[in-house]
Amino acid sequence: MRFGATFSRMTNKKKDTLFKQSSAPGKFEFNEPVARVFDDMLERSVPFYKECQQMVIDLALHFAQKDSSVYDLGCSTGTLLRHLVKAIPKTKNIRFIGLDNSTAMLKKARGKLKGHLKRCELVAADLEDDFELANASVVIMNYTLQFIPPKRRAAMLKKIYQGLQPGGGLILIEKVRGESDGLNDLFVEQYHSYKRSQGYSKLEIAKKREALDNVLIPLKPGKNRDLLTRAGFRRVDVFFKWFNFAGFLAIKPGKRRS
Repeated sequence: MRFGATFSRMTNKKKDTLFKQSSAPGKFEFNEPVARVFDDMLERSVPFYKECQQMVIDLALHFAQKDSSVYDLGCSTGTLLRHLVKAIPKTKNIRFIGLDNSTAMLKKARGKLKGHLKRCELVAADLEDDFELANASVVIMNYTLQFIPPKRRAAMLKKIYQGLQPGGGLILIEKVRGESDGLNDLFVEQYHSYKRSQGYSKLEIAKKREALDNVLIPLKPGKNRDLLTRAGFRRVDVFFKWFNFAGFLAIKPGKRRS
């Protein structure tokens, strides 16, 4: 399934104006106000958002094994799950499982997945400690690991590795720091320029950055690769890179069933 076919129908979205208010922002949370505008926030804040979703779908199609489960950890409003259900044939007998710790996000996801819930399961879970994986051939984490405290990421990735079938794939997209501190400043500048081109004001950008401080903690690409390798993955590569965003594919050793 190609990009145009997958994303030709867009749902109505509420515009993200959360950081236009004059009051000082609190720490960023995935609460009801954020859930209400989250789809617009992603499309206007994440460079090549739709293109990256299509790449993830294509990779999931390749690695999804018959009679297995595909997990979306941090599934938010369920957009990717909905595309995956439509893209992966029913004949593969795949169970799609979305996990998120935000009840507001899961409520929106249930609305989007109405009509697909026979093949999908939405689970309220804290990804820092209480999630479980079973019979997984694909695990997806898009812009999620960056919100986990860095000291807990190694254990989380090890848990994912252990829950994957041999030959299974972990697909990870993250906001990242530049390998060089000087270039990192340039990449952030380019990112802010991109957000301004999407209609965000300098004040909105500054306020959101303040709200995300010590909530979203990006690592350098090399550090992310090291974490994946230490978790047990032996084949790790970058499938997408744009300034301070990167997509990683990590494969568990072993032969796939199908």
